[in-house]
Amino acid sequence: MYGLPTSARCAASVGACRDASRWLVATTALKAENEVHVLELEEGSNRLECRGVFAHRGEVWDVTASPNDENLFFTVFNDGGSRDAALWEANDGKLNAKFETKGKQRDLRRVVWSPEAGNSEQVALASGDGVKIWDLSRDGGIVSCATGLGELDNVLAASWNPLDHNVLCASCSDTLRCLDLRTMTETVTIEGAHEMAARDVDFSKTNQHLLASGGDDCHTCVWDLRKPSDPVVKVSSHSHWVWQARFNPYHEQLLLTSSSDSLVQLWNLAQDEEDGNKTEARASSGADLKPHTFDEHEDSVYSVSWSTADPWTFLTLSYDGRVMCNQVPSSVKYKILL
Repeated sequence: MYGLPTSARCAASVGACRDASRWLVATTALKAENEVHVLELEEGSNRLECRGVFAHRGEVWDVTASPNDENLFFTVFNDGGSRDAALWEANDGKLNAKFETKGKQRDLRRVVWSPEAGNSEQVALASGDGVKIWDLSRDGGIVSCATGLGELDNVLAASWNPLDHNVLCASCSDTLRCLDLRTMTETVTIEGAHEMAARDVDFSKTNQHLLASGGDDCHTCVWDLRKPSDPVVKVSSHSHWVWQARFNPYHEQLLLTSSSDSLVQLWNLAQDEEDGNKTEARASSGADLKPHTFDEHEDSVYSVSWSTADPWTFLTLSYDGRVMCNQVPSSVKYKILL
């Protein structure tokens, strides 16, 4: 366990670090000084060690690390006005701003790096009323494409398809909208995907057609975008809002969810283990799926993040600043491997 000095909402794996499980965790304090902590899992001891602490202005509402440079990361923060975003370079114990929106795009919600290999200069910035794709290779950054005025409303989360770089999905209130970034038009729309707000969306890293979502209706859904009329999996084991739903980056049948009920749940979405077919999420009402529950937190769990260095390790963060690191149970792991 690791304890932050104040409240916190966001954590992200450092994908550019391939030889260690490392995360960024940022605080969301209203009055105290805010910080970004670099945490690393100590090999052999299963302990989280702090590798650096950086002062950050304003409450941090989202953090995402560059997929190609360990020292670069984006934050969405509120410094007394509308939420802005900035690209930071960590150097000699300080953060140097490489890019800031500074009102060029207001009410920011999420930042998503381009999943294209080697492309660390293109990001999607999702704000309350739309999505803009920024090209950071130019001085000051330029918007290369954007949704039109009024096309999207109340954007809460976004995910860029890592296997089809032309597709990005945004959750807009209770609806999921998939965009073709070449034309910025909707290709798939799932109206009423949740009975209440859809808080999170996440594309599978191993199957370009699968999309997970979690919502205020306590449900977690997995959608096959080839036939999106109904979810292929729908489960409801949390007793309050689902804040995040995240696919394992190596095994699509593993899905983590976190909730305001203080629980983290690990789902194995694989088909019947005895039939040997473990590569597709199954069509299921969810009634026969039972999660493995982690109950170490005592407050709302706002963030879950898989390690990009170890497929069986993940980090969880609750609002009270408690950070936990856990592993996929052996019983689940061996069903996948054997």
